[in-house]
Amino acid sequence: LQSLWDEDLLYFSLQSKTWMCDLSEINEKEITDNVGVLLSGKILQLPLRCQYGMKLLACIGSRCDASTLTSIMAPGKGFKGDNNWKMLDFAVDEGLLKKEGSDYVFVHDQIQQAAHSLIPEHELGCLHRQIGYLILKHATENEVNDLLFTAVSQLNRGIQHSEKEE
Repeated sequence: LQSLWDEDLLYFSLQSKTWMCDLSEINEKEITDNVGVLLSGKILQLPLRCQYGMKLLACIGSRCDASTLTSIMAPGKGFKGDNNWKMLDFAVDEGLLKKEGSDYVFVHDQIQQAAHSLIPEHELGCLHRQIGYLILKHATENEVNDLLFTAVSQLNRGIQHSEKEE
């Protein structure tokens, strides 16, 4: 229903005070029953920087704090400054993520899976390794104990994907 609303195929008529739809347009549209495809399409409508942030978050897991996200944003991808994570506010506004304190959290595991599925298979190993190295590089002494498991997990996932590619 939300995608029909977003595409102006479903609307509320103030004149007749009822919901209306354009059935001929809806019938012409290929609507999938696959939730993952619908969610991937919604993510792809977000700004590119937000899509990239959601992919990184999906690699890490279902939640991540803003400071860790800031440390893994790739400078080569045009991210500068220490508030790169704010791009994820677009996804919060769309109901794909929620903010809990300083953490960004996927609202549902299928949204995380959809974001992860948007990463080309041949890039996964490199991306996981990069995330692991950047977490280790930027973790402060106070954060090391909390982030060590996450960093090692990312490095291991990077190795596993690299071995699959060979």
